[in-house]
Amino acid sequence: MTKLTLRHLLPASILAVSALTAATAQAQTALNMGSVPTGTGWFFGISEGARVISANTPYEITVRETGGTRENAIRLTNGELDLAFIEALVGYEQYNGEGRFADTPNPDVRLVYWIAPSTMHWAVRQDSGLETFEDLNGERFNPSSIGGGGEYITEQVFGILGIEPDFQRMRVNDAAEGVTDGRLVGFSYNGVPPIPLFTEVHSSRPLQLLSLTDEQVSTVTTELPFLSPTIVPADTYTGMSEAQSLGIYMGIAATTDLDADTVYELTKAYWENHDQVAASFKPAGSVDPQTVIDTATFPLHAGALRYYQELGLEIPADIIPPEAQ
Repeated sequence: MTKLTLRHLLPASILAVSALTAATAQAQTALNMGSVPTGTGWFFGISEGARVISANTPYEITVRETGGTRENAIRLTNGELDLAFIEALVGYEQYNGEGRFADTPNPDVRLVYWIAPSTMHWAVRQDSGLETFEDLNGERFNPSSIGGGGEYITEQVFGILGIEPDFQRMRVNDAAEGVTDGRLVGFSYNGVPPIPLFTEVHSSRPLQLLSLTDEQVSTVTTELPFLSPTIVPADTYTGMSEAQSLGIYMGIAATTDLDADTVYELTKAYWENHDQVAASFKPAGSVDPQTVIDTATFPLHAGALRYYQELGLEIPADIIPPEAQ
C-alpha cells in the first residue's frame, strides 16, 4: 500500500433528514449516512448537508445515529453505510493501516468533502485552582467519551506533553455530571464551539479552558501533523478567557463501492447549495472546496475528484485515488 503523505491541517435511532412529498413524483435512491449521537451539534451540521443533497439530487440521504467517527469507519468498511461522518485522523489511519486501524486497514476509503473543523476542549472547574496542563497530573480528569476521537486525541497529546492525569473514562454526559458535582476536576470533548454541554456545565459550575503554550503547540503538531493550532475566542462561553487549542477537520467519506457518478452528483449538490448549509450551521462557512484540497489526509473519491477538477482546482498527486490515475 502506498502511504499517503500528510500535509498541514487546521484540526439505534434512524432519522430521515429528507422525505418524499406527494408533490415529488420522482423516485429517489436511498443512501444511508453514519453520523454521531443526536444530542451533539455535529448531528445538525451533518443533517443539513444531507438535506440539501436530498433536495437537489435523485438520492434520499438517511442520517443514522452512531457512536461517532471510529464506529462509522468500521461500518463503512463492513458495507453497513454508504456514506460516513469521519475525521481527518480516522481517514488517514484507516487508509494507511496505522494506529487504531493497524490490523483493519481499508485502502478503499475515500474523502468526499469536509464539513468544518472541530476544536479540542480541555476544561477544568474554575474552583479547582488548576491553570496549566501540567496541573492536571494526578487529578481526576475525563479524556472525553469512551472510544471517541476526542479521547484518542487527548491520549496522544497528553502522552507527547508528558501530562498524566488520573483518567476517569465514561460517557461525556456522565463526565459533565461528575464535573458539576465536583467528582472530576474537568473533562474534554472534540466539537464545534460553543458546545452545548460545556455551556450547560459552565452555567452551574464555571469552567475554564486550559490553553496550550506556543511551545506545546509546536511540539504536538510536529508529532501529530493532522492537528493544527486554533483559538477559542474569549466569551465563547460567558466570561471565559481566550484559549489556544488544537483543531481537526471533520467531513464525509465513502468507499470505492459507491460509484463515481453518484458521488459526483452528491458533491456537486453539496457545494452548489453550500450557502444553505452555512446559513444553518455556521462553522461550515469556514470551509470551501479549496480547503478540502489543501487539507485532505487521504485520497478523494473519484466522483468528488471530478467535481473539484471541474472547478479548476489543482489537485496534489497524493490525494488523487489510484483508480483515477
